[in-house]
Amino acid sequence: MKYEASLKSRFSNPSFNYALLKKLPEFLPRQRWFMEKGKSLKNCRVEDVFRVTEDSVLAVMQFEFEDGSSQLYQMPLAQLEHKDDQRRYLKENANMVLLQVPGGPYIVDAVPLPAFRKAIYALIRDGADTRDGINCEAGRMLKTAPANARSVVPAIDTSNTAIIYDDKYFFKLFRKLDPGLNPDLELVRHLSEHTDFDCCPPYGGSLGVGEMHEDNYLNLGMLSGKVDNRGDAWEFFQELTQRYFTEGGDVDQETLDRAVLLGQRTAEMHLALGAPEEKPKLFSAVNIAGGADAGAMMAPEAMTAAYRNEITEAAIKLLHRQVTELAAKKESLSPELQTMAQAVLDLEPKLTTRLNKLKDSGMTVDLIRIHADYHLGQVLVTDDDFYIIDFEGEPLLSIPERRRRRPALKDVAGMVRSFHYAAFGQLLLNPERYADHDPLELKARAEAWFQTVSTTYLKAYFERCGEASFLPESDEDRQLLLDLFMLEKAIYEVAYELNSRPHWLAIPLAGVLAMA
Repeated sequence: MKYEASLKSRFSNPSFNYALLKKLPEFLPRQRWFMEKGKSLKNCRVEDVFRVTEDSVLAVMQFEFEDGSSQLYQMPLAQLEHKDDQRRYLKENANMVLLQVPGGPYIVDAVPLPAFRKAIYALIRDGADTRDGINCEAGRMLKTAPANARSVVPAIDTSNTAIIYDDKYFFKLFRKLDPGLNPDLELVRHLSEHTDFDCCPPYGGSLGVGEMHEDNYLNLGMLSGKVDNRGDAWEFFQELTQRYFTEGGDVDQETLDRAVLLGQRTAEMHLALGAPEEKPKLFSAVNIAGGADAGAMMAPEAMTAAYRNEITEAAIKLLHRQVTELAAKKESLSPELQTMAQAVLDLEPKLTTRLNKLKDSGMTVDLIRIHADYHLGQVLVTDDDFYIIDFEGEPLLSIPERRRRRPALKDVAGMVRSFHYAAFGQLLLNPERYADHDPLELKARAEAWFQTVSTTYLKAYFERCGEASFLPESDEDRQLLLDLFMLEKAIYEVAYELNSRPHWLAIPLAGVLAMA
């Protein structure tokens, strides 16, 4: 059989497309990045194909599901013609083989292939603007980068695909695609290139289709500096809580110092995001895909009465929906959880009244771009600092929703709730370690740790922020806004645990009860 000139040219053949699409229902559930594993695939089609090398492409696929939903995905594909290459790939990555052209090459996921990874790096470093639509940008840090870089694919369980170059650069290939500028790219790019905030991975470059300022821009990937770290802050604080529970005594100085530092770094992130016009830095990139227009949604804006009503109504709607679900599933819970669940159900009127307080507040505060999915798992720990990562926002929201300006205290509330999980999660994850301890005493110590650490974190945050315009002026209004977001977060957690990890349900239920 005569091979076609390139993999991209195969997509003009209806028979090839038919064979490829027919294999996807079998192929997709095996891939860790495919997020709709519980859905039945109804239809799929190739939206676009972009050449990377003669034998590899980036294909944009539209998947339609039986429940009526649809989603764009990016699939890096390559063709393997030589038998030795095919055998090697089968041995190491059998579950990533999509199909074999009859009598011809294998069509496989391209990421395991060094030649594909090398080509992606070159596109970004050179700031390539290809004829078939791929538009790349190189950030300042790539200006002196080598022309070639060795690469590895780390074993990271994530919804995107990671590639590490020269143990120095971290590339995230987005799998699930949504039109519009991805907040992870937008905010890291802004913080790195336009502010003095240096506690997030520095921006390296991007790979996309179209111009960043366009509504239909597609982010295909982002390169950033690799941060050498000791793991994330969730793992780190689990070590600290283990020491606290096993050694006894008060919260130790290392834990308090780290809580202070994290509060300061959170404040510095918000100060940088809330003052985009201060100390601007000029791009020195090879090619600027979006220009100044790409950051047009960064300027702060005043919170209006309409916005206060909107977020209040959203929180109340969430409360009512989750209370209804909790009531429906209460009988399936353990006796202890049933008691806690009933206490939450009984408090619904009081919680609704508490949430409604924001509507009547006349507070003045600026809305800014925030992290929007902030917790201990989104922070890397180094020997003496923290680095904040993953600015994508809540993945279930659309890109326009994720790019909205919000109160900075929404991030702070997320971190406070994460401290609550850190304390009680240590007990849930390690029951055998604390089997000989009094359960009531353990719960009391967990609550004491949470109160001490969260208070220390909040004090450091507010002190570092000073009189920032993204915080209400009065302590009363600050607490009002923080309480709303903490309660909303705890209610959301109840819904998540109820459906995913019922044995964790006690943590958010206790969080809701504490807010009453």
